[in-house]
Amino acid sequence: MAVFEDGTTVSFGGEYENRLDVPEFDAPQGSVTIHHNHPSGDSFSRADIRLLLERRDIGRVDAHGHAGGWASCERVVGPASKIVSLTLIQDAASRANRLIEQAISRKRLEADAAEAGLWQVVMALILESEGVIRYALNSESVKEMARKILK
Repeated sequence: MAVFEDGTTVSFGGEYENRLDVPEFDAPQGSVTIHHNHPSGDSFSRADIRLLLERRDIGRVDAHGHAGGWASCERVVGPASKIVSLTLIQDAASRANRLIEQAISRKRLEADAAEAGLWQVVMALILESEGVIRYALNSESVKEMARKILK
C-alpha cells in the first residue's frame, strides 16, 4: 500500500510471492510511504532498501510482520543511482554479515540468534550511521543486540 502526504492511499501487490512490484507514482520527491508485509517479521531486505534509495517518489518504507513486528526506513538524502544504491547496500550487507560472524566466533553471540534476520538490522544500522537512512524498529532487544555487534 502507498500512502501519500495528503493521506490518500493506493493498494497494489499480490502478483509475486517474494517480490514487491511497486508502481511509479506521480508525486513530489520523497512524499510516498510504502507499507508492505514481511510475514516472518524480518527487517528490510536489500530490495526494500534499493526501492527506497532509488525511487524519487518514495521517501519511506515500512515493513509489518504478522506477529506485530514493525520496521521503518526513511531516506535522508535524495534518490541515488542504481549503481550507488547497489554499492551502498552490498557494502553494508557484507559488513553486517562479517560483524555477525566475528561476534559468533568470539562467543559474543549465539549462532541461532543470528539466524533470525539480525544481519538486516545490523545492515540498516550501518546505513543509518553513514547518514543514508533513518531506521526504526519496534524491538528494542533486537536493536540493542545489533548495536552490540557494531561496537
